[in-house]
Amino acid sequence: MQVFARVVSQQKFMASFQDIFQYYSRYWKISVYSIGASSVLALADLLVPYAIGQILNVLSGQPTDTVTQKLITAIASVTQHSPNKILSLSVLLGMIFLVTVAKAPVQPWVGNWFHWVIPLRARRDQMRSAIGKILTLPLEFYDENNAGRIASRIAKGIANHTWTYPEIAGEFIPEVVRLIGIFAVICLIEWRIGLLILVSFLFILSFTLKGLQQVTAREEILDEYIEDTESRNSEIITNIKTVKAFATESDELKRQTTRLDRELKVVIHRIHKGYVTLGTYQQTIVQLCLFSVLGFSLAATVAGKISLGYFVTVYTLASMAYSQLRPISIIAELLARRYSSMIRFHEFMQTPDGVDAVNLAENARSAQPPYKFTGKVEISGLTFGYDSQKPVLQDVNLLIHPCQTVKKL
Repeated sequence: MQVFARVVSQQKFMASFQDIFQYYSRYWKISVYSIGASSVLALADLLVPYAIGQILNVLSGQPTDTVTQKLITAIASVTQHSPNKILSLSVLLGMIFLVTVAKAPVQPWVGNWFHWVIPLRARRDQMRSAIGKILTLPLEFYDENNAGRIASRIAKGIANHTWTYPEIAGEFIPEVVRLIGIFAVICLIEWRIGLLILVSFLFILSFTLKGLQQVTAREEILDEYIEDTESRNSEIITNIKTVKAFATESDELKRQTTRLDRELKVVIHRIHKGYVTLGTYQQTIVQLCLFSVLGFSLAATVAGKISLGYFVTVYTLASMAYSQLRPISIIAELLARRYSSMIRFHEFMQTPDGVDAVNLAENARSAQPPYKFTGKVEISGLTFGYDSQKPVLQDVNLLIHPCQTVKKL
């Protein structure tokens, strides 16, 4: 038993972030497609502030940029219309229509549908694997681990995997791709402003990730506390008759209340306070950076380096970029909160099987005929014991024919 405990202790450090990706490996092709489609649609949203900026140039009598002018000229040659103000506004409105109204009924099916289908199917697969792991673990494992603790680790780990995938695949990655697109567009308009935004983003993300690492360590401690509490709840329910027989209800309530108070202290004073403090610093720096972008853009417009339409486009895109920091941080925060429970699930799944574990997959595939009852009972070479080193029965042989009674002398 000590050897097994040592193996489990070593196994605990084998689970890593890579195991979380492996959780969805069976559906990687659909994942690549759905994430790619969502990212392309996220980039398409950038056409709206760009088109609005060009519309402002048209309305104010300023020339449009080269890309828009070539597009208008090409459409004018095809439609046999002169590239006048009406045609320019129509082309720009058509661009906005395509990336807003026309995109709306398509987006949920090319991306969002798969963002939930994948984790739900993976949940079914992993739950089956977890049940198989439960059935193949050695008895020594259950001597050292409470049933409530095991059930809690499996349920929480799989649930957090299920809820995390849609947020990462459907929101986090497309938002990051959109940010990269925003940096590229702003750099094409005015590279100095784009460089300012890039440096500010790297600074904000660096201290955000550093703060999340500290909070993640506290989340791991909280998970252990919660497992202890749920494990004790399971024991109380299982042994409720014994608790009532010895009149220890008050002691059990006091003990569990102490555990709950300890959990609350960790949640409020260490974890929640850490997230609020991190959010305070982040929001302050974001607003300062956005104000700086406004000042630089206004100065560039007054100096004639960029047009009025580009001024609106740059500030709108910068606002979009900084506004994405909050949802990205929330997703990162949720991942930090769930990371420890997901890793603990994979640690459980990597626990070595018992030496007597059966091959469940082979048993399921083997088409053996159903057993036919004959009424005969035969035991040959039976050895049994609660401790493998101390057998209670050893090499027992017994044969009982139908209608025969065997009595112990």
